[in-house]
Amino acid sequence: MQSDYLESRAADAAEEAVVLDESVTVAEAVKVMREKDVSSVFVSRKGEKIPVGIVTERDVLYRVVAANMGPFKITLKDVMSSPLVTVSDSATVRDAVTLMRSKGIRRLPVIRAGEMAGVITLKTVVGNIPSKSIELAHIEDKKAKTACPYCGSKFDDNEDLSKHIDRIHLGSGLLEGDLRQW
Repeated sequence: MQSDYLESRAADAAEEAVVLDESVTVAEAVKVMREKDVSSVFVSRKGEKIPVGIVTERDVLYRVVAANMGPFKITLKDVMSSPLVTVSDSATVRDAVTLMRSKGIRRLPVIRAGEMAGVITLKTVVGNIPSKSIELAHIEDKKAKTACPYCGSKFDDNEDLSKHIDRIHLGSGLLEGDLRQW
C-alpha cells in the first residue's frame, strides 16, 4: 500500500491551498489561516495564477512578531519566502517528498496547466502512509538510518521516528507553548 501511494501522482495527493494577494496585510492573512484551519498561505501577484511566495505561521512569528513589526501595516509581500519551489502535477508523491527533503521545505505547490492545483505537504504524506511501515526517510537512501522527513533527526527504528513526529512535529509546538526545541 505504501509503495502504491508513493507512486501515485502528486496532484492526487494535493490538498486545497489558500492563495492571497501580496498586498494583503499579515493580520488579515492570519485571520484567513485561522478560519481555513491552515498553517500557511501562498502569495500571488495581482492577476497571476501561480503563486510567487509563501507565508507560514513560523514566518509570522519570526519575521513579524519577533521583529516587532506591525501585522496591521506589513503586507505578505514584505515577509513571504520566495522564490517558491513547485512540482508538476504529473510528478509522483515520491518525487515530491524527495524534492521537499532536498530543499528543506514542508509544503510544495502542485502546478497544473499554468495554475496552482493544490499543495502537497509532508504532514499529509506521513498521515497517508500506515505508521507501522513509514519509510519516507529511506526514499533517497535505503541503507541510511531512519531520518525524520521534517528535521532530519536520525532514529534507530521506525517506531522511534513515529513517536518523534507525533510529539515534535504533529503534536504541540511553539504556538501551543512547547519550548523544548527553543
